[in-house]
Amino acid sequence: IDNIPIKLNAAAILREGALYQRKMEQELKRIENLLRGAGDPSEFLEWQKQMRGKDLEEQLAEIECRRLQGKLSHEEAVLAHQNVTQENKKKADLMREEKAELMHQYAQKRLQEQQEMRELVQQVVEGHKNAKQAKIKLQKYKQQIVQEVSEENRELLRQALEEEEEKLRKRYELIQQIRAIESLPSVRHKFVDLTETGGHGLICEMSIVELRERLALLREAQKAAEEEKRDQIIHEKQAKEQLLLDTLDQISLFRAELGRAAALKQEEKKRKSQFGERPVKDERILNLQKKIVEKTMERKKQAELL
Repeated sequence: IDNIPIKLNAAAILREGALYQRKMEQELKRIENLLRGAGDPSEFLEWQKQMRGKDLEEQLAEIECRRLQGKLSHEEAVLAHQNVTQENKKKADLMREEKAELMHQYAQKRLQEQQEMRELVQQVVEGHKNAKQAKIKLQKYKQQIVQEVSEENRELLRQALEEEEEKLRKRYELIQQIRAIESLPSVRHKFVDLTETGGHGLICEMSIVELRERLALLREAQKAAEEEKRDQIIHEKQAKEQLLLDTLDQISLFRAELGRAAALKQEEKKRKSQFGERPVKDERILNLQKKIVEKTMERKKQAELL
């Protein structure tokens, strides 16, 4: 187990330090109980872990069987769908051929009817040709009259707009002149005595000079308070940094010990696995996998035929 250094923030360092502290307290309590004569529950815990492992393997085998059964059902459904698609395709091809034949017959009949209608229309057009030309001339004459009236109306509208714009321009110039006269500043001179009070008859009245002195004193007091607060924050920050450094040292020690313990546990597990029996795969899973392979090959062949 490699102890890879990871950059942690303050909350993570304190959280991990508290976790290792609780683990150390639990280990000390366990050792104290052993010294008092209490039994070590590690054997019972190991047996309980083995039983849970067996139960977990059985549950995983059952889940794998269900998954493979679902996959097999899917392959069978896809194969059935392909068979139905092939049947529908045959029916569609037959119906397409019949429809093409009917459309060909219908097209021949429509061509014959159109030829007859074209001859009748030609006869009617020749009879109404003169009346149509007279109607076109009358329409052109009406359009010319409408165009002349529109031009005359546009000229009158343009003249009215120009007169209205001239009135608005003169009114705007007059308003600008009035605003310029009103905006001229008025010159006022007044002497201000900074040492004189307002004369309102109040006990707490102060002059501008006294107010400035009072403000300067308040600013100095505020500055001193800020300096004191800044020093306090710096001391707290240094104490917190020292706490984090101490916690990091403890975390490094705990990680090193946990790494060595994990390495020993891994070696023990590997040594046991070398002498232990390999688990045999469930026969139900093997049968389901074989059926799935057969259905998949059959589906691929059917898909190539389609």
